[in-house]
Amino acid sequence: MPNSRAVAGGVAGLARSFANQGPVEALRRFNLVGMAGAPAEDVFVALTDMLCPAGGTIDEAIARDAMLETVADLAASGVGNFDELSAEDLREFFIGVVSRSIEGKILNEVGTNAIAAPSNITGVERAQAMLHDFIEGCVRDEFDARRTDLSDLDATDIDSFVDDLYGAAFDLIEALGDNG
Repeated sequence: MPNSRAVAGGVAGLARSFANQGPVEALRRFNLVGMAGAPAEDVFVALTDMLCPAGGTIDEAIARDAMLETVADLAASGVGNFDELSAEDLREFFIGVVSRSIEGKILNEVGTNAIAAPSNITGVERAQAMLHDFIEGCVRDEFDARRTDLSDLDATDIDSFVDDLYGAAFDLIEALGDNG
């Protein structure tokens, strides 16, 4: 999951810069300083275009989709301007991106028949809901265990974190498919 790890690292870096140097400097890192004061969803869409441009590989598309779905959730929650985001808002954005990236990769594996899916639609829906809840819960648990605000996560932590959660989610969905 190199693309998802890179995107998670970019989001964590943005949050780290935001917390330590402020929103303008966080945007400067991505050549988006002109977006200071813009709605958060606009900034995150622009960040998505920077971190995972359209037209890439399947893995890049999974990471892009994870970011865009998380942006949509952010917009629906009514978060205001980028400059007004809290550490909690940035944490939720990171959790959403990581969770959806892992979920998207697992669902892609199901779609390419690398993992057996349950044989009926009810089983598939149940497995997908369980997968989503499991992944998001694991990401949240990891944050609680680390007591982090994203400023302490480095690239090695993120790589390990994403890979471990992907492996656990893969095992879960494989078991659900076998029992489907």
